[in-house]
Amino acid sequence: MRHLRWQALIAVLGMILVGGLLAGQGQRVAVEQRPERGGVYIEALVGTPRALNPLLDRANPVDRDLDRLIFSGLTRFDATGRPAPDLANWSISADQTTYTFVLKPTLKWHDEQPLTADDVAFTVALLQDPAYPGPADVGRLWQSVKVQVVNPQTVVFTLPEPFAPFLDYTTVGLLPRHLLNGKTAADLPNLDFNLKPVGSGPFAFRRWLTEGDRVTGIALTAFPDYAGQQPLLNEIQFNLYPDEASAFAAYRQNPEKILGLSRLGEAQMAEALKMPQLSLYTSVLPEYSLIFLNLQSDELPFFKEKKVRQALLYGLNRPAIVTDILKGQAVVADSPVLPGSWAYNSNLPKAGYDPQTAASLLEAAGWVLPEGAVAGAESYVRQKGGAPLRFTLITPNDPAHVAVANAAKTTWAALGVQVAVTPVDPASLHSQYLEPRPRVFQAILVDLNFAGTPDPDPYPLWHQTRVESGQNYSGLDDRVISQLLEEARITADVNLRARNYRAFQSRFVDQVPALLLYYPVYNYAVDARVNGVQIGPLTEPSDRFNTIAGWYLITSKVIVENPLQGVERPGGGTAPTATP
Repeated sequence: MRHLRWQALIAVLGMILVGGLLAGQGQRVAVEQRPERGGVYIEALVGTPRALNPLLDRANPVDRDLDRLIFSGLTRFDATGRPAPDLANWSISADQTTYTFVLKPTLKWHDEQPLTADDVAFTVALLQDPAYPGPADVGRLWQSVKVQVVNPQTVVFTLPEPFAPFLDYTTVGLLPRHLLNGKTAADLPNLDFNLKPVGSGPFAFRRWLTEGDRVTGIALTAFPDYAGQQPLLNEIQFNLYPDEASAFAAYRQNPEKILGLSRLGEAQMAEALKMPQLSLYTSVLPEYSLIFLNLQSDELPFFKEKKVRQALLYGLNRPAIVTDILKGQAVVADSPVLPGSWAYNSNLPKAGYDPQTAASLLEAAGWVLPEGAVAGAESYVRQKGGAPLRFTLITPNDPAHVAVANAAKTTWAALGVQVAVTPVDPASLHSQYLEPRPRVFQAILVDLNFAGTPDPDPYPLWHQTRVESGQNYSGLDDRVISQLLEEARITADVNLRARNYRAFQSRFVDQVPALLLYYPVYNYAVDARVNGVQIGPLTEPSDRFNTIAGWYLITSKVIVENPLQGVERPGGGTAPTATP
C-alpha cells in the first residue's frame, strides 16, 4: 500500500508541476481546433437528375450540380468568373489564335485509368459532331477549332481568329475515351454511362439511393487521386426532393441528418431566418430581366429618342418591383455585365425611381400632356406632333412577369405614357417575337440567363452586326459600343478587356438601349455543423461547390504555441493577444 501511495503522490506532484509550468508560460500555449478528414455531408437537392454527362447538362441544374463534383475540365472558373487551371495549364500564342494545354502529371479517371490528351481530343470530337445535342452555339464554336494531340500530356487548339472568351469553353467536363470509344454525339443521350458516370473530379459516383423502385438520392465518395485539393469530406449524399417546400420540410423533420438545402424559395426564407443553426447564403444569379425596346421601328419613333428611353427608366419603380412583387428575391440591375464579374463597372451612375426627372425629360423631348388632362383619365397621354406616346409591352404569362409588366404600366401611366400589357406563352417568346426580322414586338420583357458562360462578352446582344440576324433584339446600332466590344473580343489582355467593358457599360447606361430591371438571387442553406463553407459570386448555382474541398465536419484539438501578450518582438513591437 505504501508503494502505491508513493506512486499516487508522485503522479499528483507531476500534475501540479505541469500545471505550474503551463501557468508560468502565460499565453504561450493555446488549444486550437483543426479540420480532419471524414464525415458524410447530406444535402436536400431540389430537382431530378436526367443524365450525368457534362456534354448534356446545360438545361438541368441538378445534373450540373452533380457533374460539377464528378467531372473536371481543362479549366475551371475562379470566384470572379475568370478561367483558372483545373486539369491543365495553358499558354497562348502571340497572335492569340493558338492555345497549348499541358495536362498535369499522373492524372487518373475514377476507375484508375490514366487521363491523357486523347481523352481531351475525344471529348472535343463529340462537341464538333454535327449531331451534338447540346447548345448550337457551343457546337459551332468547336467546329471552327482545329485540335492536335502533340503527346499524351499536350493538346493544341487553333482558332481561325482571336476570340478572347474561348477559355470559357474549355471548362467543359472531359469524358473517358477508354469507356466511350466508338460512341457518337447522337449516342450521348442514351448511354448507360449517364447513370454510372466515371469522371476525374473531386468526388466519384458510388451508388443511387432507392426506396423500392423509386430513386431517392445519390451517393458520391471522395476521389483520392483527384488532381486538385483533396476534399476533407469522405462522402456527399444528395437526397432528392421535387420542390423547395418538401426539401425544407425534410430538414425541419430531421435536422440531425440533413446538413444542407440546395435551394430556398421565398416561402421558406422567413422561417429559415429564425433558425439559428442554419447558415444562409445569398448570391446574385447569372441572370437578369430587362425590357427590350424596338429601336428599329419607324412606327415607334419615340424609342429612338434617348430622352424618352431615359424617362422610361426613371419612371420605373424597380425597388418596389423587387420588394413587393419579388419579395426581396432580386437586386435592382444597373449594368448589362453581372455584378461579381471581373469586368463589372461598380462606378456607374444609378438611375433610381424619379418620376419628376422622368417628366422633365419627356417635356424636354417635346412630349407634352394635353391641356387640362387629368391623371387617370383616358386622355392622360403625352403627345408630340399629334402622335401619342403609346406602345404594347409583351410579357411571359406567368403571374410574376405579368405583375412586373403591370407595375411598369401603372407608373408609366402616371407620367402620361400609355401601355397595353400582352401576356404570351413563354415558349413562344423567341420563335414568335424575338427572332423574326423585321421585329414584330414594340417592347418585350424577357429573362436572360448566362449560366455556364461567365465571360462578360456582350457582343452577341449589342453589336451592330447582330441587328439583322442575331441576338441584338433591340436593334441597337451604335458604332461606339460596337468598337468597344470588337476590341475586347480580340485580346487576351484581361486589363484591356476590362477597360473596354467598363467603357461599354458607361455608354450603355447613358444611351439606355433597353430597360434593365433586376438580377434574381439564389438562396442556399448549410447547417452550422458544416465548417469551412464559403460562397462567393456565382456563375451558376453549382458554383456553391467551388470551395467544397475545404468543407469539413470533424475537428481535432491541437495544442499550439502562442506568443505572450506584450512580449517585445525582435526589431520592436509587441506580439498580439490571441482571441479565443
